[in-house]
Formats: sequence, C-alpha cells, structure tokens
Amino acid sequence: MRKKLLLLLAIATWLGGCGEQQAASTTAPTLLKPCPGFVESGKPPLVYGAECGSLLVKENPADPASKEIAVEILRLPAISPAAQQDPLFLIQGGPGGSSIEMASFIHTVFADVRKNRDLVFVDQRGTGKSNPLRCEQLSPADMRLPDAEQMEKYFLLMQQCADTYKDSLPFYTTLHGVQDLDAVRQALGYNKINLWGVSYGTRVALEYAKNYPQATRTIILDGVAPKEIALAKFSARDALAALTAVNAECLAQADCAKAFGDILQKTENVYARLQLAEQSGSPVQVSFAHPVNQQVDQLTLTAKNFSMLIFNALYSRDLTVLLPQAISEAEHENYRLLATLFSMAMDQSQKMNIADAMHFSVLCNEDWHYVSASDVETTAPFFGMNVIKDKARVCSFWPKASLPESYWSPVTSNVPALLLSGKHDPVTPEVWAELVAKDLSNATRLLVAGGNHGVSYEGCVPQIIAQFIERASMQDVKTDCVANIKPLPLMLGANQKKSSSSAASSAASSVAAAEGVVP
Repeated sequence: MRKKLLLLLAIATWLGGCGEQQAASTTAPTLLKPCPGFVESGKPPLVYGAECGSLLVKENPADPASKEIAVEILRLPAISPAAQQDPLFLIQGGPGGSSIEMASFIHTVFADVRKNRDLVFVDQRGTGKSNPLRCEQLSPADMRLPDAEQMEKYFLLMQQCADTYKDSLPFYTTLHGVQDLDAVRQALGYNKINLWGVSYGTRVALEYAKNYPQATRTIILDGVAPKEIALAKFSARDALAALTAVNAECLAQADCAKAFGDILQKTENVYARLQLAEQSGSPVQVSFAHPVNQQVDQLTLTAKNFSMLIFNALYSRDLTVLLPQAISEAEHENYRLLATLFSMAMDQSQKMNIADAMHFSVLCNEDWHYVSASDVETTAPFFGMNVIKDKARVCSFWPKASLPESYWSPVTSNVPALLLSGKHDPVTPEVWAELVAKDLSNATRLLVAGGNHGVSYEGCVPQIIAQFIERASMQDVKTDCVANIKPLPLMLGANQKKSSSSAASSAASSVAAAEGVVP
C-alpha cells in the first residue's frame, strides 16, 4: 500500500555576472526571505535555504483601482553555486490545488533538476495561500444523508459560495493565473523559465507558452489537459475505458482471471445492488478498521460512493492493483476493502484542500465553452456518477468571466515540449496528448504502459525529464527504459518487482487525490 506523502538567498556567485543575474539580485531580496524554521512553524523548511514570499498583484488587472491580492511563492534553490538561470516552475492540477503544498511530496522527484536549477512553486490565485477561494463543505452529518439529499445540500452550499465571491470570481481563470506567473518570473529576475505541469497544470503551462513564448524555454506536460478537454464531457467515457483496460489485463493474467473473473460485470452487479439497497431505504453500512489509526469506522456505502471510489482509484497505479479484489469481494457482500480504499481517498482529498470556488471559476468559464445542452442530456454517466449534469447545475449560476475568443484557439508553439501519458489514466488519456502535439512542432510524446494519472514519478521518468530540461531537447535522450514501467500484477502478493520508487508512489498518490476530489 502506498505511503502518504505528502531559499536562504542564492549566494553571490549565483547572483553576480551577466545582466540576467543582476536583475535577480536587485529584485529577489525584497520578494523572498528564508522560509519559517522549526521554531516558527513546528517543522523545518523542505530544503536548506528554502525561500518564501509573496507578490502583490491586482485582482482585476485591467482596473488600476482594483484591490491587491498576494500570490504566494516558494523557491528551493539549486544545489550548484553556479546555477543555471532558467529555473523549473512546477504547477499543480485540480484546478484548485496548491503548488506549494505539492512541493512537500514532489520536490525529491526533481532532485536531478535541482542540482543545477531552482525549483519554483507558485500558488495560483484562488488556491493555497494566494487569496484562496474556498466553499463550505458538507458536514459529517450531511454525508450520512441519502445521495439525493446530499446533492441538494451541496448545490445550496455552492450557490452560497458563488454569491459570496461573485465580484471576484471572474478574475480567477487560467489566463489570469498565467499573468501572475509571468509577474513572478519578472520579479525574481528570470529571463526564461522551464515549466512542468500535471493535469490541469498542463493547461496552465500551455497557456503560458502561448502568451509568453519568449520567456518559455521548455514545457513538460504530465497528463495533458488542454482547454478542449471539457473534463465533465469526457470523464465518464475515459474512466470506463480505463476500467475496461484493467479488466482486460486481469482476464489476460491466469491467476487474476481465476480469482476475480470479469471485473467489469462485477462492478455493474455491485452498483445495481447498492442502488437497490438505497432505494429500499436500507443502504449498506460497513464497519471497518481505518487504515491509518486502526480505529473502527463506519461508512454508508451508497451507489454514488461506490462509483466515486472506482473513479478515484483509477487515478492511482497502486490503488488500481487493489480494484479486482475489492470489487470481487464486494460482489460477495464483503465491503471492508472497498470501505478502506474509500476512507484513504477521502483522507487524501481533504489534505489536498482543493479550492472549490477557483475550481468552478475555471471549469464554468473555460471547459463549459465546449459543452452543449445536448451533451448534458445525452452523455452517459459512469456507473450512475453523472459528473456533467452535476457540474451543469453549478455552472448555471456561477459568475461569468470575460475571456477573449482567441483563448480557445489551439496552442501553437515550437517550444521544446515533452508530453507524458499513462495508459490507464481515467481522466487525461493519451488521446489528449495526441491532440495537443499536433500543434507543437517540437514535441515528444511518451506513453507509460504501467502508468495512470501522473507518471513523472515512475521508474526512469524523473531522469528523462532532467535530461530534457538540461538539453532543452530530446535529442540523444534515451527513453527505452520507459518500456520497463509495466502494469503492476493484479494479484496481491504477486512476486514482481515494482518499477517505481516509494517516493514516486507517494507523490503519485497525492496528486491523484488532488485531481480525484473534484471529477
């Protein structure tokens, strides 16, 4: 089972010299200071010399009288005293996730990059500590209500949230986010930057490259999520394709096929039984030992909870391994493993703390451009989980942003780009990388057969990324090792060596949780 994972100023040698370096020396000291230490925060900085700070920007960039908001920054300095002056900016997904919170479990993945380059994490406006826009959540008591009543309470909370932030929300889009990102770049004195993004973070990186090509050295897109993706429109289709692929692999493995059989059919059987149980007024109650503290916990396992669990588990390489057994046991009315997986997913989701209001500001103003009323009515759900209808109701009352029509044009660029996809990704499958690559003349695509949602942490991929950034090219970068990242055996206890490290597994789990919380 995967473990939960989670800049003193650069020295004079780094700052001195050419004009670019001089720019950094005159601006960075006023912007960044050493991050709080153990005495102040109760925990040490991530790395020695870590720097923290914030940059004030206008909430409405077009209005000089608009209020100012603080954009939070974390910089992990390069190890080399003669660091390269093109850092790596790392962007979290969601939308609504905090890049700075992501740093705690992902910075080690980029250890090779940090040998020669700073790692910079910026909380996008509306997330993390950058004027976060959060909505009130369902209470524990609400979570015990029938699914229909839960959803009505949820919509009410979202309506109240939209009313609370109605004057601000139009300025919390991807376009505004990349403007802030470039303001940070300039304030830190960098002429060019490299960008890595995961899931929604890839959209931010693409939009940055489109608007600031002269400042973009390379982009790494992990789990490509372009504007065209209209997540709610395709999530059910792509999740079913991922589950179908897992089922096919199980049936192709003799031990798995014998032990668990047709997982897809069993999923349909369990869903139907849970649905009938709820309709009869007696939803399934499961007592289980919480996987963290082993305390006895109770879960009302509804059809919707079951669908959400399957969807979210498919994000994670390690949780996917457990699905055949969990689903098969559930068909025999043993729901304890399902309940354990559900509690793990919920714990991770709460820790990632997705900013709902920022999430919907992006979704309703960008993705919904591609969603029609017909799509809402005809798109099939994923085992009853009708993401598009749920999102449509929220978007019907969400405050509207004004975006230029050119915003929806494909990103055309010759910036060196590395596009990464996982074969079992339920939300950003390879098809989206193929679509984006058509307009990127200098792009290389890699498919990880054993990967799910987010593969930068798997096997040799961190080293490939480091070499790509060092060269600003994939020329002479060997990628044969990616073929060794195979799907994990779908039988617990199978004697097969994993190709991903424990750090990689932890990072993947955390990013999966961040993305899975708001399908």
